[in-house]
Amino acid sequence: MVIKKDRVVVEYADTLGELQVKGIGWHHDHAWFHYFGKTADVPEHLQEFITEDKKYVLLAEEDIPPKQN
Repeated sequence: MVIKKDRVVVEYADTLGELQVKGIGWHHDHAWFHYFGKTADVPEHLQEFITEDKKYVLLAEEDIPPKQN
């Protein structure tokens, strides 16, 4: 799978509950989750997207649909 870097969304949190709340906003038909969990356990192929030192991270890709007229 090729991840389009310009569409990557990364959310960080200190607790899993906080990350779950932040993740609610990304549950829609044009967002795909690549990882949700402990920052220490992020798969190697996704490490390049991690830029903060928080305990939990959500990594998604969002394909913003074109505006409807």
